[in-house]
Amino acid sequence: MKVKVQKERAGCALTLLIMIVFCVIVLLFPVCGSVSLAGWVQSPGHPQGYDPHSNLTWKKCAPTGHKITLTLIHLDLEESFECEDDALKLYADEVLLFTLCGRKSMKELQASVNPFLHSSPGGCLSASFLADYSNTERHTGFRGFYTVQDVNECMDPENECTQLCNNYIGGYRCFCRPGYILDSDKHTCQVSCSEDRTGSQEGVLMSPEWPGPYPENAVCSYTLAVEEGLQFELTFTGVFDVEKKENGECIDSLTIKPLSGDAETLCGRDVPSSLLTRSQRVEIIFKSDHKGANRGFSLYYKTRGMKCTGPVTPKSSLYPQDSEYLTGNKVTVKCDKGHVLKSNESAEVEYTATCQKNGQWSPVIPCEPVDCGIPELPELMELSDKDHPTTYLNKISLKCANKYYQLDKNDNFICNAEGNWVSESGQTLTEDLPKCEAVCGMNTEVSFGGRVFGGKPARSGQIPWQLFHKQLRRGGASLISDYWALTAAHVVDGLENTNMTWLGGIVNSQDRNPVTMEANKIIIHPNYQRVPVGGDRKNFNNDIALIKMSARVQLGPNIRPVCLPNTTNGPVMEGKMGTVSGFGGFEQGSTSAILRYGHIQEYPSEQCVFEDYFVTDNMFCAGDEVKRVDSCQGDIGGPLFFPMLGYGTKEQPYEVRGIVSWGPARCGHVSKSYYTKVQNYLGWIEETMANN
Repeated sequence: MKVKVQKERAGCALTLLIMIVFCVIVLLFPVCGSVSLAGWVQSPGHPQGYDPHSNLTWKKCAPTGHKITLTLIHLDLEESFECEDDALKLYADEVLLFTLCGRKSMKELQASVNPFLHSSPGGCLSASFLADYSNTERHTGFRGFYTVQDVNECMDPENECTQLCNNYIGGYRCFCRPGYILDSDKHTCQVSCSEDRTGSQEGVLMSPEWPGPYPENAVCSYTLAVEEGLQFELTFTGVFDVEKKENGECIDSLTIKPLSGDAETLCGRDVPSSLLTRSQRVEIIFKSDHKGANRGFSLYYKTRGMKCTGPVTPKSSLYPQDSEYLTGNKVTVKCDKGHVLKSNESAEVEYTATCQKNGQWSPVIPCEPVDCGIPELPELMELSDKDHPTTYLNKISLKCANKYYQLDKNDNFICNAEGNWVSESGQTLTEDLPKCEAVCGMNTEVSFGGRVFGGKPARSGQIPWQLFHKQLRRGGASLISDYWALTAAHVVDGLENTNMTWLGGIVNSQDRNPVTMEANKIIIHPNYQRVPVGGDRKNFNNDIALIKMSARVQLGPNIRPVCLPNTTNGPVMEGKMGTVSGFGGFEQGSTSAILRYGHIQEYPSEQCVFEDYFVTDNMFCAGDEVKRVDSCQGDIGGPLFFPMLGYGTKEQPYEVRGIVSWGPARCGHVSKSYYTKVQNYLGWIEETMANN
């Protein structure tokens, strides 16, 4: 009984204490206006007990500079697993702190719960109580006492006051020690050290508290200014000690800022050299951070007469040359090689400038690099890099506009001092302009086997240089550039003045979409012997002709030129097989609508004797007696090319070594025919193409 009475007295004493605190806070109510500074929060029906389905939601927020605290003095709720039946949930600033149920004594609440029931400054506390549908015994619920308290911001190390802090109800303020002023951020104390020395021509400037360590958070601005015609010379005396990092970056800094020109920032321990400012007005700015014990600087300043120095403008030189020039001195400014005066249409490179009283030159005309501009290029050619600079000493390179062409020589040019693009040999672009020549001897598909007489059909792109003519006289030709084709003279003999149409890019003569080429010129070899109409030809010497088309042939995957031979003597096919192609006969008495090809070899002339026919060194015999491969009527003028189809490479492209010329009347009977030896006519071909 005695113990129970003592507990009741202790409880009454605590309640009385809380009531006294409550009364004191109520007396201070006007301090916070309409905000309640203290009060109680309890479960419905407390202390008699709460009913089933009871609930309560409570929330209180503190004003700026205050926080709210809650002290639980009683807790008696139904005990359940994880408080899933009856529960009191407590939150601080919307964050759940505790979920409580069961019974806890005042001592337990004080030890494990109450120390954490407070908000952040200006934050909120909230509680949510919810009971389920029934309890096996009656529980009294909970009760707590909340108070709104001032926050002592000066105890917060993050309040950012650099020197002194004064706390008051609802806030705090920073203030400074004597000799310092509060910055506009209301937190930083700065030393008051700015000084205007306008008109002073000689004197000493020192960091604050020199020769002792300079104070923290110093921002000092010293202004030096005199009349026009004078400039300041600065000389550092004694110790120079301005804090910097090991990597050389300035922590504190001394900045010399003239009226014109670049500012110079100094720090470290090396005494700077004397500085001639070349300015009648100089601002000297000293800054320090919030820590350190460095000694600072001392400098002596004086004035001297203003002088001009060179250069007047970059990329130029002065005449006469001197280290300094007096006011009124005149100089000739001459642009360096490859540079001209800016915005000068006459491309002048020099002018006269005069030294002014302020130490500046007038006039100042910049020198800019010569611009060669974007060159005019012929059709099919373009710059490798369209956005590349075109000024002095910059380089450009050229390329052909599509992959079916390549440059015939060096493609690099440099912009010279005269504004011309020149090659490595020193010739101008117009004198040494490369040409885009059609890539020859390359096809887009490879295959093996087949014959012309009874041969195998070609596929698109296999023999892209094959041309075909089926009007007036059936025959073939070989495209050797994007303008010229090569054929046998007797294919075009007598047709020089006709509108001769050639077809290309096809493997079927009935194709409705061939590349159509109109002949502009037909040039037969001058030593070719023409036979009168109705005459019997026995001599096919010099059986070669060139055809120039009226327009550039649009090259593509199915129409590309074949190369000319790169040799002028020796065996035509070097003892290997070549390939002949055409739209001629492939069986006795029939011609082919399909392009066919076959592989043949070269034979000595003594093995190819045809009665009464005239054989010269300008022709050679080829065929295949074993497989009975041969050219035939309708193949006349077409190509015999090497290496054999399927074996051409970039290193050894296909070359037209022979032109189908003449042979036995019956195709396949002997399986040998004669071909014009193209290598004997390279000079005539090149000269004719160049002159026409």
